[in-house]
Amino acid sequence: METSLILVRPGSQKREVPLNRAKSVIGRRDDCQIRIPLSSVSRQHCELVNDGTRLSVRDLGSSNGTFVNRQKIVEQALKPGDLLAVGPCVFVVRINGQPDEIDPNAGQLGAAPTPGQRTPSGADAKTVSSKPGVAATSIEANEGSSEFGFDFDLDDDDDSQPKL
Repeated sequence: METSLILVRPGSQKREVPLNRAKSVIGRRDDCQIRIPLSSVSRQHCELVNDGTRLSVRDLGSSNGTFVNRQKIVEQALKPGDLLAVGPCVFVVRINGQPDEIDPNAGQLGAAPTPGQRTPSGADAKTVSSKPGVAATSIEANEGSSEFGFDFDLDDDDDSQPKL
């Protein structure tokens, strides 16, 4: 099963991140396969697991939560076109080439909801309640900021992480 994440931000180009491993961790630590060096992203934020038949995401106890289609999750199976939000970064899930077209404004739709905003419920999701007093970060908070610096360790044999 061929899987990837497409980083989407309004007004910028989409960037595709292939998921070549059975497990990929997203976080700000240097040893994460998808590194997002932002304070709103936990050291080890969430883990993507591709077992060959399905792709799933599991929150690793992150401070600000992991969101799928604007719903805070603990663990959830992912489908093509799902929106995965980690901190202010929103990714569209691509599985076996689907969806083939990605809306560059999908990031605004998939950003974590603001406090007090209702989120739709999902049948596949295991949800947890938001922590009181912790504001979810939305993509709009970073409008006008410089491009995020991402590091990817896509090859087990190569320790260098190319900039995305």
